[in-house]
Amino acid sequence: MSKKILVVEDEEINLIIVEHVLSSMGFIVDKASNGEEAIAYARATAYDLILMDIEMPIMDGIQATKAIRKMPNGRHIPIIALTAHSVPEKIKQINNAGMNGFLVKPFDDAKAVQVVNQYLK
Repeated sequence: MSKKILVVEDEEINLIIVEHVLSSMGFIVDKASNGEEAIAYARATAYDLILMDIEMPIMDGIQATKAIRKMPNGRHIPIIALTAHSVPEKIKQINNAGMNGFLVKPFDDAKAVQVVNQYLK
């Protein structure tokens, strides 16, 4: 059975790139463009992994992750932050929100594949 991944990203080009990479690996990919959409998707579907942008309009990835972690089905989903900032303050925010790791944007396909595979073992 194919693994389901939710990609939450407000930049359309990033969504297209990530979806292409993951789909070519055989994953089922859903896309959301903000944190509110991510929460709605997470309520409706059991995901194996969520890739969550940190800075988005409407609701950011930190708030969305905290809300997903409060859901019974959201406690154990690996959530990987997508961020342009890897400064210690941002990493602390990511960890405090309950995220499992992060990818720094722009990232290369090989690194994204490595991180996805790491959390989908």
